[in-house]
Amino acid sequence: MNKATATLPAIAFYMPRWMYWLNASDRAFAKELVAAIAGSGRYRPLTIQLPSLRLTSAADTRAFCERNSIVLVVQHDSMFYSNKARYRRNVEWLEACVPFINSTKAQTIGHNKITTKRVLRERGIPVLDERIVHSVQELAAAVEDGTWYVLKPPHLGAGRGVKLITRGQGKLLEYQNGKWRALRAKDFVYDSMMLEPYFNDDAEGFASLRCTVIGSEVAEAVKRVNAKNITSNVSSGGRAQKVELSQVQKEMAVAAMRAIGAEYAGVDLLVSGNKSVVGEINIGPFTIFGKYTGVPVGRIFADYLIKRCDGAGCENRTRA
Repeated sequence: MNKATATLPAIAFYMPRWMYWLNASDRAFAKELVAAIAGSGRYRPLTIQLPSLRLTSAADTRAFCERNSIVLVVQHDSMFYSNKARYRRNVEWLEACVPFINSTKAQTIGHNKITTKRVLRERGIPVLDERIVHSVQELAAAVEDGTWYVLKPPHLGAGRGVKLITRGQGKLLEYQNGKWRALRAKDFVYDSMMLEPYFNDDAEGFASLRCTVIGSEVAEAVKRVNAKNITSNVSSGGRAQKVELSQVQKEMAVAAMRAIGAEYAGVDLLVSGNKSVVGEINIGPFTIFGKYTGVPVGRIFADYLIKRCDGAGCENRTRA
């Protein structure tokens, strides 16, 4: 980095090493993001290690931001990145100095599926009805014979803990690897679970649509299908292919992201018949699908960040 570059305002970002190496799409995203910011000639990319920064006070944090001319921080504040007390404190101090994408407030909503659905429902955005159950006994009382339901923990991502269940022959059943088996009490492993009606009529299997939303734009979209399990995530055996969302679906995805105060998210849509609903909003670490779509999401995201900082929405608060 030459002296001229070093004086440019910095767009700082944090991406854990495990996420960078997760797949080719995520690596391409990071490289495109850094290259596009550096190529702007107006800002420089700055990698920061949020969990290990040794910030000691609010004053120390202000000095750190001024010293590095940081005007924005992205890719941050997720319990999936780190649960260290230092990490949380660093985020709190930094966000008092510069804007974050996404903000802690948006992260707090987005990391809880129950809260997210309440907010979306209040905004008139279509979501499925849900019931919160706290035990196998409550689950059994809520499930009707022969009807399919999706059971999921409200605080986890990447399809963890999600189950397709029903009741038959007087027993709760769970669908796994193409077969129904008895749901055992020890399989109910969380303090509370969200129970939703099964909503899917795709002929290929258990399907969902995932789109990457940046600002007011759906940057890319894929259809994910898993023939044997309810979780359509590629990491869980699903397969993905590029799709084009309808205008209604695009508007729904953008509205959902904005409703929770986010600026960049992965929005899941569920489809049955001619109706679509928002399934989830992925706001922490989430997979990019450039491998399937060919879309340079990192460059699109960088362009959004640069335009945001060129406007009035990006300012080092330590200079106010």
